[in-house]
Amino acid sequence: MRKSTAALLVLVLCIGLMSGCGAKEPSTLHTFHDLTILLPLEFLDLSNAAFAKDYDFLFGYDPITVSGLRDEKTLFASYDLNTERYGMLVMEINGLDSKLTKTDGIWNTVYTSGDYTYVVTFHETKDAFWTVQSYCPTGNYSQASDLMWEILKSVTA
Repeated sequence: MRKSTAALLVLVLCIGLMSGCGAKEPSTLHTFHDLTILLPLEFLDLSNAAFAKDYDFLFGYDPITVSGLRDEKTLFASYDLNTERYGMLVMEINGLDSKLTKTDGIWNTVYTSGDYTYVVTFHETKDAFWTVQSYCPTGNYSQASDLMWEILKSVTA
């Protein structure tokens, strides 16, 4: 009886280790100009889609979409911008009345428009400002928000 209990315990332990038990999913590092982002392997590159022409990158895996837009700093030479002011400018241009906050060192805003919830982050590199966002149907946000934030926190500029 003791041997079967010990064998069952070892089996349960092995299954737990093989299933990950909190281990992160395998991911791929993507580089765009001077920005990198870590995306789970399941995310598909949608940059060839007709609606992707306005983005520097676009990836998706149901129900989450991740996109990035690069703005050359030369476009804003007459503005004295830093990352926070860039975020406020983007929000103003897009008519967003949501609050700009800093979470874990990242300027961001979260808002709902239509049937979607967006988490938008703002980044600065040597030559550009970036808007990187992740969004999903609002009904999926509570389940998807942790992964959305994990992806956005992986951005390095």
